[in-house]
Amino acid sequence: MKEFTLSPRKKQILLSAVETYIENALPITSGNVQSNCFSSLSSATLRNELNALEEMGYLRQLHTSSGRVPTTQAYRYYVNNLITSSTIDKEVIDEIKDKFVVRSSFLLDMLDNLAKKMGELTHYPTFVTIAGSGEIAINAINIIPLITGQALLLLQTIEGILNNTFIMPEGVTEEHCKDASKFLTNNLSGKKISDVINNFDHYNTLFKNQIQYFNDLFVAVTELLKEFSENGTSFMNRGSASKLLENPEYKDINKATKFLSVIENEKELKNIVDAIDENSNQDIVFSIGEENGDNECDYSIVKANYHMSDGITASLGIVGPERMDYARVASALKFVLDEMNEKLKDKGDNNGKG
Repeated sequence: MKEFTLSPRKKQILLSAVETYIENALPITSGNVQSNCFSSLSSATLRNELNALEEMGYLRQLHTSSGRVPTTQAYRYYVNNLITSSTIDKEVIDEIKDKFVVRSSFLLDMLDNLAKKMGELTHYPTFVTIAGSGEIAINAINIIPLITGQALLLLQTIEGILNNTFIMPEGVTEEHCKDASKFLTNNLSGKKISDVINNFDHYNTLFKNQIQYFNDLFVAVTELLKEFSENGTSFMNRGSASKLLENPEYKDINKATKFLSVIENEKELKNIVDAIDENSNQDIVFSIGEENGDNECDYSIVKANYHMSDGITASLGIVGPERMDYARVASALKFVLDEMNEKLKDKGDNNGKG
């Protein structure tokens, strides 16, 4: 998209027009621009300004006689100015403070809960993903047998507790699980998940020389670690479809169907998210409309990366219509990012004291 240097007046008109369209989804006309921010200018002058913005690619007309709507280029201009101004919506902060409470030390539960809370706040589908999970170091391993014939794996790390279940090998008792938990912890504490996977043969041979059940449980645990390391982890909270479809743009059944197909297909969404430029210097990254690789795309993704520790990144994102409330979403993500970083700092300070 070609960048233009806009005059102060054109800039104010464009930003006001985009903001008003986000709020009410009504086409932009010289009349509503005049009433919103330029009462001193004539309708003819404003029409000329809107025509110029249309020629530059910031606005487009749906029909010859209708008002205009923002293009992806206009939303990008609006977002870039939003980031520069660093404005935080205080109302959003007040709302999210009560919701942003970490009630679990289980990392996966915490991230799942975070996705749900962000969905409640923004009314858009949300996702959380972890990249670089193989770099997470193991502190302790606990294997707890369940009455279902499965076992609960609790993997204690500096980032929290990872939890999952697996089918218990035949003949393994509760005492075997306790002994194996101690043995695995003694031998794997301080090792990264990737180190355990890459040196599987070494550990497998080591455990074979011990009790057979240690080896059986180690193989089961390693399979879970391998899946977690290779595929990472993600949580998707799709929210209420009925609430989502209240957005005026989704009265068009084709647009509604296309958007729902994107958020229902986690693999496709993950590929889209992975393709978003990670080289930005900004804490929050926006991928708007056509920037997602589809000229008919009518959704945007806003993503914030939280660097948990060396090589490990949790990405928290929002998926919504191109006409999403970017200021509200950015404010919520910025608050969560700052809170997470503060918790990381506090954790580091406490570890240093210990």
